[in-house]
Amino acid sequence: MTRAPFDAGRRVGEAVCVRTRHYGVFLRPLGDTIVMMPPPTFSDAELERMVDAAYAAALDVLGG
Repeated sequence: MTRAPFDAGRRVGEAVCVRTRHYGVFLRPLGDTIVMMPPPTFSDAELERMVDAAYAAALDVLGG
């Protein structure tokens, strides 16, 4: 694993955010940065679901 940016042509951030929809979560990409801005009223379970979906989607897109 490196901290090198992804090739912009791959649109990895967008692909991960699109994939999170398969897990029932909508996220917003900003380039290869995934923006997570849960409302203060989110429960711990809802926050965990959002993070788990992002993680699973990243694994789906990047392999692993």
